[in-house]
Amino acid sequence: MIVIACAACLTCDKARAEQAPAKRPEVMAVYYPHWHNYDHGSAWKGDGWTEWEGVKAAIPRFPGHQQPKKPCWGYFDESDPKWIAREIDLAADHGITVFLYDWYWYSGVKNMEEALEKGFLRAPNRKRMKFALMWANHDRRDQFCPEFGTPRTVWLPCRHSPQDLARMIDYCIAHYFRHPNYWRVDGRLFYSIFEADKFVKQLGGPQETRALLQQMDARLRKAGLPPIHWNAMVASPAAAAVAEQAGFLSTSRYNVASAGKIQPDFTERYEDVMEAHRAHWKKMDASPLVNLPVVTMGWDSTPRCRPDVAWPFSKREYPYGPVVVGNTPERFEQLLRDAAAHMERDPRKPFGILINAWNEWTEGGYLLPEERTGTGYLEAIKRVFGKPSR
Repeated sequence: MIVIACAACLTCDKARAEQAPAKRPEVMAVYYPHWHNYDHGSAWKGDGWTEWEGVKAAIPRFPGHQQPKKPCWGYFDESDPKWIAREIDLAADHGITVFLYDWYWYSGVKNMEEALEKGFLRAPNRKRMKFALMWANHDRRDQFCPEFGTPRTVWLPCRHSPQDLARMIDYCIAHYFRHPNYWRVDGRLFYSIFEADKFVKQLGGPQETRALLQQMDARLRKAGLPPIHWNAMVASPAAAAVAEQAGFLSTSRYNVASAGKIQPDFTERYEDVMEAHRAHWKKMDASPLVNLPVVTMGWDSTPRCRPDVAWPFSKREYPYGPVVVGNTPERFEQLLRDAAAHMERDPRKPFGILINAWNEWTEGGYLLPEERTGTGYLEAIKRVFGKPSR
């Protein structure tokens, strides 16, 4: 039977397509996996140490400073499947669809992978949440209450080579990429690189990196897996252009923690940080790659600072820096709405938004319930993006 479509029908179909709601973006939350004891942590900071120690010991530095943070769930072990199961349900029920795990690999030496491998991937409800990796390819330093004004101890340097890249991919093939809930974008395995410019430089430059990434895709095909969607965490269109030459397909940014407008009391207003987000999204319109906008919940790294160092700090040297004040669930929600509107205007239609962070308690970015705000930040996400259809 031959069916001939009339012009009126085609016009109606076009109208329906134009009126169809935009596809819901994936809502990613940065997952910081440093809330359990692991061998290196014990060796570096003492037997049984976890970064919860910094949360417990934090002190208010000025009137109105909301420290210490008071997690409603207490100080739990996120490498325990029972606890991550609670996190998965909470996140999924509020519209978060992907945990982007900070992942640490230093020439074959791993750190903090227990939260993902022993916790998330063994959770009974893990299918409710997708996951992906963000290679945190920065040197592993002692930034946990270091002495002010002294060089930081480098525990593990981060160096890239073709041989190590292949070894890293093989490890991910064996441990992560075959999981049905590993996040894929247009059929490709999403994989983000922090400080992508450093990654490209250490591998010899854009053309050399592109050739290596193509080799990794061939390695994946041989293993029966799809290629990778390489995402570059960069802060400028110029850096994005280099990433494109190197074979990356999208960009993002870990956070926007500062507007560069430090007040006399050594704080920064969240309203200024909100404007810095908008300026960054607009700037990245000039990028040759689609940019996934980031929304930062807040910034306060004083739990990583020694209590005896006087406030305000005499100079900025991480973690000794200004504190963002005035961040509330209401302002966070407005920034989410601004990001959603920006994504809708972007002709490239970004497929995801990144939120910093699910559980960066010691940097002041968290979505998990806290005694002062409860689930306010999660409710904001749900109001803006809703829950994905099943």
